[in-house]
Amino acid sequence: MAEEELDAPPARRSAEPPRTARRLLGLRPRRHGRVDLRSRLLRDQLWTLALLALLILLLLVALTATTRAPVQEWPAWGYRTLLGVFSFGALGAIFSAARSLKSSSLRARIHAQVSDERVTLSRAVLGALPGLAAYAFLQSKVLNLGDADNSKAFAIAFIAGFSERLVLKVAETFAGPKAK
Repeated sequence: MAEEELDAPPARRSAEPPRTARRLLGLRPRRHGRVDLRSRLLRDQLWTLALLALLILLLLVALTATTRAPVQEWPAWGYRTLLGVFSFGALGAIFSAARSLKSSSLRARIHAQVSDERVTLSRAVLGALPGLAAYAFLQSKVLNLGDADNSKAFAIAFIAGFSERLVLKVAETFAGPKAK
């Protein structure tokens, strides 16, 4: 009998975190793997955003490495400047999407979180458009922030990509009151 007890496999410990850790992390008890699925979906979304940010940063490095002219001397509507503005707008949107994932993903249902993966990716890509719009506002002097150099344009594009509502408010200000 003692020999059988030695050959028996060791008792398995539960993979679920202790109750106090779950409470501190805001996790509910695991129900058929939902917590694992939620954390996996969140991890996948963050990795997608990180990979996209890395690709954009590589594009920016390539833009600056392939020319001897400093950023300030790039033409205002040249392809390098527009790609830079587009890239900084996308980086702002990626940063905003990553920040919002933390709070929304823990409360979302699984099916909503699965659809959020596509929304997160499209939000990051489409975030470049407000950056481009803000650049157009800056170049047309609708948005007057002094000299419109490229470094200022890149910063404005990042802010616009981070907060597309800011660009909408500027556009609504110039569009006037809505007709009812």
